[in-house]
This record gives sequence, C-alpha cells and structure tokens, in this order.
Amino acid sequence: MKIELKSIKFSEAMSEETNAFTANLYVNGKLAGYCKNTGQGGCTDYYGIEKASSDIIKEAEAYCESLPDIDYGTFTIKNNLEHTIDQLLEDWLKAKETKKLERKMKTCVLVGIPNDSSYGVYNFKQPLSNVNTVLLQDSIKRIKANLHTGEVILNTNLTALGVTV
Repeated sequence: MKIELKSIKFSEAMSEETNAFTANLYVNGKLAGYCKNTGQGGCTDYYGIEKASSDIIKEAEAYCESLPDIDYGTFTIKNNLEHTIDQLLEDWLKAKETKKLERKMKTCVLVGIPNDSSYGVYNFKQPLSNVNTVLLQDSIKRIKANLHTGEVILNTNLTALGVTV
C-alpha cells in the first residue's frame, strides 16, 4: 500500500511540542483525506473527505497496524497510520533541509557536527566552481585548522571540484 502526503504546509513558528502542519493524505494514488497537527504536543489528526475515502483510510489503518513495531532504542510502540503520517512528514522535512544545504554548498563551505541541525558557513559569494582550485584548497586547509572537536566540513561537492578534504 502506498501512503503519501501532498500539498504539505508546515509552520516552524507554530511548532512547539510537535510539528505543526496540514497536508492532503493520498492512499494508492487517490486523495483519501487530509491530516493536521496543531504543533502543541497533541496527536496528528486525519480525516476522510467522503464515505468512500473513510473506507480507504480504514484499510490504510489496518495496513499500518500490520507493519512492524517502531523501535526507538529504549522503547517500542505499535505502528499505526498516525505514526506513518508523522514519519512521512519527517522524511519531507529532512529532504527539504538537504536541498537547502545542497544549494548553500554551491557557494559556501559548511562546517558542523554531522546530523546536527546547526552549522557554520564560510561564504565565498560566488560558485565554488569559479574559485581557483589552489586557493580553494588553501582555504579548506585553514578552515580545517580552526574546526572544533567533532566538527567536520559538511560539503559533499568538494572532491568533484578537485579539492581534498
């Protein structure tokens, strides 16, 4: 069964305890309903848009409940449609952040701790591909000398530019 979120509207400003969002819920390519979370720590709600959609959502609920339990390391929880929706939103947010970082890497060298949400930026104010390779390599050497414990250069595009990290 294919479960998707489309037309996602996410509000970081409204997200307090949980992610605040609204989205259309698709099951097997068909609009089945919509879902939302107010961002105040409550559950993610989902609704069918008509009687036939409610039946499709019931099938999706049964499917998600048949999936393996979710293991968080110190505890596990039963899978359900709500958790599946929340995971789809998390995947969407991560993909959005990855695209943002890839755009920044075109003109900047990013440093930080891998899988952390914060990072430092060395902005070259032009595409790195336009920077002389020797000068860029020298800049990388200086940046590496100033890294704090656990920090690394996060760029994935430097080796393609002929720079050794």
